[in-house]
Amino acid sequence: MSGNDLQNELEQLRADVAALTAARESKQAEEVQQKTSPLEEPPPSMDEVDDIIKNAKAAVTADTELNGQFDQLFEHLEHEIKDLPAITTMAVFSLGVLFGRLLR
Repeated sequence: MSGNDLQNELEQLRADVAALTAARESKQAEEVQQKTSPLEEPPPSMDEVDDIIKNAKAAVTADTELNGQFDQLFEHLEHEIKDLPAITTMAVFSLGVLFGRLLR
């Protein structure tokens, strides 16, 4: 290879390196820009807001109904336990514990 060919090839390689460096710098600049400006979600539509509110109200209503049912159950159990004789209740509980341990 002659000196001119080497010189031309060297200039071409320098141009390629410069182009690659510029491409890398522009890519890094884009990544920094994407990191600094997060994507914003569009605000929900009125229909979506209405659905969310309806679901929240239904959940609260279900919770209050469920709590009311639990309160009634506990009141009923409290009356049932007070009405049972203590010795019979202890005997049945003890048999349940014994039976449960034997089944293990």
